[in-house]
Amino acid sequence: MMHEVSQDPLHWRGEVLALNNDNTPHVNALSEQSLDVLIEQAASFRVMVSQDNALSGFVLLLREGQAYESLNYRWFSEAFEEFLYVDRIIIAPPCRGQGVAQALYGHATDLAQAMGIKNLTCEVNLAPPNPRSLAFHHAQGFQEMAQQMTDGGRKRVSLLRKAIDA
Repeated sequence: MMHEVSQDPLHWRGEVLALNNDNTPHVNALSEQSLDVLIEQAASFRVMVSQDNALSGFVLLLREGQAYESLNYRWFSEAFEEFLYVDRIIIAPPCRGQGVAQALYGHATDLAQAMGIKNLTCEVNLAPPNPRSLAFHHAQGFQEMAQQMTDGGRKRVSLLRKAIDA
């Protein structure tokens, strides 16, 4: 199945919110207001749709310097002067394994290169485990920088970095 970039990502806001919240605990749940704040802060909010006009997936990318309270984002803020942070990337279950995540990460890499940023960063849950995501990120060239506990000790994450050639 073919997937393409939506020219109007805000049109998909309701579906993005539902897909996000259906994927907890791998990502944190969002309210409409918190999603809107993330979109406003984002360096990029990219939405992919299928041929039959269904949401395939999305990515929210943040630059350094945002007023964002995420422990993981703050860790990267302390570790790097400049970075592009994959705050969340979620692929709709029927679209997994069809190249949507690769396309969204291709966009993230291209954006980082265009901005001259050498650090593409993200985190993946180790507890509760998300082995599919961890394997995908390692295959994309991400390497673990550290681990930390979040969510009041209910989650352990692997903090990952991919070096980008500017």
